[in-house]
Amino acid sequence: MSHRTSSFQLSDLFPREIDIEVCLKTLKIFQKLEGDVNCVVWDASLVLAKYLETMCQSKPDFLSGVRVLELGSGLGVVGLTAATLGAQVTLTDLPEALPLLRLNIAENKSKIVSMGGYAIAESLVWGDKHSDIHKQEFDMIVLADCVYYEDAINPLIETLQCLNNTIKKKPTIYLTQELRDSDIQKKLWNDFSDKLAELFYVEKIPEEQQHVNYRSSDILLLKITKK
Repeated sequence: MSHRTSSFQLSDLFPREIDIEVCLKTLKIFQKLEGDVNCVVWDASLVLAKYLETMCQSKPDFLSGVRVLELGSGLGVVGLTAATLGAQVTLTDLPEALPLLRLNIAENKSKIVSMGGYAIAESLVWGDKHSDIHKQEFDMIVLADCVYYEDAINPLIETLQCLNNTIKKKPTIYLTQELRDSDIQKKLWNDFSDKLAELFYVEKIPEEQQHVNYRSSDILLLKITKK
């Protein structure tokens, strides 16, 4: 998987506010005016973040103290939401994405701490079986809109396997993916889905169980567990 260079000036950024209604907090997420895939807030990340909030409305301790790993964090919307809902979150992405990700963690740190949560950002290259991340224990893995490059599919599957490779390490995975119209993107998703289904149980979460204002027929929300 190729690495993309990334740098930014504060003047290149603008904030987007995301309300977490269940705890009356508002996240401030800085994104770039223009850039690559990890520079903007994607709809699929909002669907997953708001699903976590919905779960916390019905189960207040759903994320309290839970160890969460986010893959392909980008700007950190999902991971920061989980942390603000009380989770202990490690947000991960390629090295060049970390400066902006860490800026967003710092911007929202006081809100996260006030809710008993915790958030850090670490580098993780999918397919790197020697990463220290694989030595840690997580209760939950989250990832939003991460299937978009052909050469990333096998490394992502390998990473999900590595994170579920012992009896104790069988975290629940929540994944969202926007289903795009191009033939290339359809094939990518179908290839990923087939590989995923060989190794994991995959359950589609119905729209009626998702946040009333943040759900879409074009965005899949899946709950995944190791076979």
